[in-house]
Amino acid sequence: RHHGTCHAMNFVVFTCTYYPSTSDLRYVQFLETLQAAKKYAVRIVVVDGSPDGVHKALKEGYDGRDGAVIVRQTYQGGKGAALREAAHVAAAGGRGAFEVGAETLLCWQEAEKTNQLSHWRKVMDALAAATDDGAEVVVPRRTQQCFMDSYPIEQYHSETYGNLYLDTVMKDAIRGSDNDDMQLPIANTPTPRGISLIDWHFGPFAFRAKHIKLWSTYKGNSYDAQLVPIVHAIRRGLRVVSVDVDFVLDERMREQEENNVDFIEKRLNQLNDLDPKVKASWTDDLYSIE
Repeated sequence: RHHGTCHAMNFVVFTCTYYPSTSDLRYVQFLETLQAAKKYAVRIVVVDGSPDGVHKALKEGYDGRDGAVIVRQTYQGGKGAALREAAHVAAAGGRGAFEVGAETLLCWQEAEKTNQLSHWRKVMDALAAATDDGAEVVVPRRTQQCFMDSYPIEQYHSETYGNLYLDTVMKDAIRGSDNDDMQLPIANTPTPRGISLIDWHFGPFAFRAKHIKLWSTYKGNSYDAQLVPIVHAIRRGLRVVSVDVDFVLDERMREQEENNVDFIEKRLNQLNDLDPKVKASWTDDLYSIE
């Protein structure tokens, strides 16, 4: 047996930020995430691409305090580039702020998903219990009631649909493959009809630091930078585990986005743009991780 829970508890959260101003709702939510990191004693690495004034406020107010490391984004590109840079900074121990080993779990989440900060330790504990600590990649899965109750109703439906679609794509790909190393992910609770095995559209995921190249060498620049490497992890025979979390979305987000045509169309675009990229990644050539 591995070192059990103590081994599994070794994790660091990484994320990226961009805020046009300090009055942005998402900036306020991010400050709440930093407060949650302090409350739950979670180390967090942030790569920030905000304008100078916003970045200065973050750097001077929070960098080096309570386990938070905030660095200026230098990689050129959008969300994908920022995610890769944040992963590198986290894997390097936040530029020397803490120790990271090959088995440390690097945990990605969107900076504004404050409530997720309270769940990472539970994810680690559930992981140790479900797999005897054997997972290489972990994907949190929203429990149904919290998902339905706290999200914009259109997003609940679009993401449920997208998740079921991508789960079906995954099952077909694994079933039709002659690669014996490819295994269906396992979940720490049963998966009834109408619930996807993997919560593809949620966002958070985690991987052992030794697998960073799966994420750092994939060049996607949007949500695909999070998801395509998970597909390639499964294709390379890595153990992927889905762990339930009672994640609750900030009600200010639901109020802003529910019954809003622009946000409803954003969800549609995600289904029509992101999901085909994830589907294609089951049959694309494996990208080099050297």
